Amino acid sequence: MKKSLLISLSFCAIMFFVLQRQGRNLITPQSPKGIIDLEFAKTPARFHQLQLFWNQDTVLQNIYLDFLFIIAYTWFLVTACKAVKNNKSHIFSALTISAGAFDVFENFLLILVLNGKFNPSVLQIVYYTAAIKFILIVIVLGFIILSLFGLFRKESLL
Repeated sequence: MKKSLLISLSFCAIMFFVLQRQGRNLITPQSPKGIIDLEFAKTPARFHQLQLFWNQDTVLQNIYLDFLFIIAYTWFLVTACKAVKNNKSHIFSALTISAGAFDVFENFLLILVLNGKFNPSVLQIVYYTAAIKFILIVIVLGFIILSLFGLFRKESLL
């Protein structure tokens, strides 16, 4: 388990670094959070504002690389959930997989919008999908941290 945790953490860290490096041109005064500003654009006006300052090929590359990051963070978080040996680990592993699924859906919608296949009004769906994804990830990270510090009960409450 420790080996799998270390490998998945390494893959996650590498992909995070690659995404940050590749997406550094997406950070501008109009988009201080880079690609996250696109995920939370919500309106066609904000989407078009971001398009004015970004190279679309760079944005698409970042989204395609994000698919690898989704695999990396999902693998790492599921492995970490299992490593804490809590009887609720399977629930939080499922939340992690759900977050990854929301992220995949969000990326597909962004690709379609960027390629002109969907109206930018679809960005409201992207906004809420991204919000749900981040909420799920925070919940899972909270579970892992609380479990590591022994603050999450290991015995079943049922």
